[in-house]
Amino acid sequence: MEIAIIPKWLIKYLSNDYYRQNDFNILISNSLIIIFFLTFKNVLIDFLGYIPHFCLIDKIIGVECPVCGTTRAFCELSNGNLNNAYYLNATSILVALFFISQIPLRLISLIIENKSKIINIISKFLSRSILTIIVLNWIINLFINN
Repeated sequence: MEIAIIPKWLIKYLSNDYYRQNDFNILISNSLIIIFFLTFKNVLIDFLGYIPHFCLIDKIIGVECPVCGTTRAFCELSNGNLNNAYYLNATSILVALFFISQIPLRLISLIIENKSKIINIISKFLSRSILTIIVLNWIINLFINN
């Protein structure tokens, strides 16, 4: 669930070490995503209102996927509307906290080189835990709503 969207050819200019490249990529990617949502929160909410909702899982099996509503929930979180974000997707708050937590974790990993391995272990554990919570929440909602 870690987000690393910067092309490898660009990241390689920051370091030759693979693990440091990974840390830089996650740090920059998460920072850019957070800045994007904070900058375009209102514009994005309006823009998303013009796009019809489309979820491939919903179209194929007739139920919303585990992450339906997450983008809109992130916009609501950017505006400080925790209740609306929770209503759109209850797990979106955990996902947002995970993305935010990656910034200090990756800074620590870059500053203290021998901490990179433990930071990656912590990050993978948090990522898997949140994915498990997302799936469990989805399953519970399937039973409650049907």
